Amino acid sequence: MKLSFKNWALIAMAAALTACQAMPYQPYARDVKKKPGHSGVIALKPTHQTEDQDKAKNMMATNCGTAPVKVVEEGEVAIGQEVKSNADTVKKAGYEGNQVGTLFGLPITSGGANPTDSTSGTSTTTTLKEWQISYECVNKTTKR
Repeated sequence: MKLSFKNWALIAMAAALTACQAMPYQPYARDVKKKPGHSGVIALKPTHQTEDQDKAKNMMATNCGTAPVKVVEEGEVAIGQEVKSNADTVKKAGYEGNQVGTLFGLPITSGGANPTDSTSGTSTTTTLKEWQISYECVNKTTKR
């Protein structure tokens, strides 16, 4: 069976569309601190989804076993800072440096900076945040 160019083009398009399928969402939750069977803190991204909350609930349930879980505190927490810097130099035309000699009749100059060049810089600091859930395992001996 011979395939025409049109059939090959359709097969290639179908293969390309299949390859471009988006990966399913991977839930994110991580243990920040955990006391097995007692308590813990779980971190989520600041803009978390339902799947992330479900993963956090499963992690809390795994830590607490059969004991019920009590969320003590939940909210956004600063975890660090990120600094981004930028510098721009404005070069003035016509500066060739200081001539320090010649080689085969060609001038040799020092590579010094032009004293009339100007540099300006900016710096931006951003606070890095995450959503944290503090919880306790409610045991019969420690009811709260």
